[in-house]
Amino acid sequence: MSYQALDEQTLVEYIRRTPESAKWFPSEQSLETSDLADGNMNLVFRVRAVAAPDGPSVIVKQALPYARSVGESFGVPLDRIRIEAGALQIEATYCPDWVPKIYLYDPDMHALVMEDLHQHLVMRRGMMKQIKYPHCATHLGTFLARSLFYTSDLYLSSETKKKMACEFANPALCKVTEDLVFTHPFMQHPENRYSRSLEAYVLEFQADEELLAGVLQLREKFMSQSQALIHGDLHTGSIMVNQAETKVIDPEFACYGPMGFDIGSLAGNFALSYISQAYHASSQASCHAYQAWIVSTLQQIWEVFEQTFCSLWDEEAVLWKNDTYKKAYVVSLLQDTAGFAGVEMIRRVLGLAHVADLDSIADEQVRAPLERAALTVAARLIRTRRKLQTPEDVIGCMFD
Repeated sequence: MSYQALDEQTLVEYIRRTPESAKWFPSEQSLETSDLADGNMNLVFRVRAVAAPDGPSVIVKQALPYARSVGESFGVPLDRIRIEAGALQIEATYCPDWVPKIYLYDPDMHALVMEDLHQHLVMRRGMMKQIKYPHCATHLGTFLARSLFYTSDLYLSSETKKKMACEFANPALCKVTEDLVFTHPFMQHPENRYSRSLEAYVLEFQADEELLAGVLQLREKFMSQSQALIHGDLHTGSIMVNQAETKVIDPEFACYGPMGFDIGSLAGNFALSYISQAYHASSQASCHAYQAWIVSTLQQIWEVFEQTFCSLWDEEAVLWKNDTYKKAYVVSLLQDTAGFAGVEMIRRVLGLAHVADLDSIADEQVRAPLERAALTVAARLIRTRRKLQTPEDVIGCMFD
């Protein structure tokens, strides 16, 4: 079948023509669809039986040749769905409990059919409601350690790793990251958007030579350091959770890059949630309690990551067995995490793609001071990252 963008009407016909559909739905069942896309890039639908709303269902995700949230002027390649399918398959090999199941990858329609996580909530939305997830720190720390270690030179042969780096070359979406994360927020650019009352502070911010030098160092690291297969867009909006499970979704930005980019992107979004609780929490007491949970959870994510990563290193990094080198490597990852967290926070305040944690605050007089606080923390993380030696140093820098 040649490519065409699906809609709620053509989707049922598409599913019925798919040979695997009998595994999902009996042929006699009538199907209904719903449009779920609330992100920036793709078409996303749920398909389920009309007569059995609590019965089997699947998610269909299809790439468009442009970013859905911006329009046809923002072109992006359809091939990104191949990248996503491949990344999910690799993650399922090493982290099967923490990614959705893939039922079908259709290269002609640039579509995926996958597990419906209808019993899960987008983590960002849950954190805006002060929901605590008791297992997410263990799940996310383990996911990061395993997905990054097993796709790195520490585990793979040199030849295999280089082949994988070619397979996951993702130049168009890497360029999106280079522009929207590392470049546009640090200059006057028409796609930037931020609270007007911050204008003077932003101009001062964008003229800070020391800060900009740190950002350029991190940009160069993202562009040139192919440590492991990274998710490339890991934040609380790309994680689905409930009280028992954690699922990492949407790795269409996956590429070979620095490990600290994934960990830092996640940490930066935790910091933005922390700052936004001053608005979202119903009382000062609940605000402080949930902020304490955020800090504790982020620290646990790093602790689980480090313990799991170092255990894998000791057991399986045959050619890299040197404790002094391992310790220095982990400290370098921690420092990268701090720097990339800072960049992520800045781009979510000043750049094109914001987060609901702050953007849902309609009153600029309430929102702008929180945005300024986020920028201040982010700049501190970038400037001081090379002085940070322990997780406690990073936590103190991020939540002081």
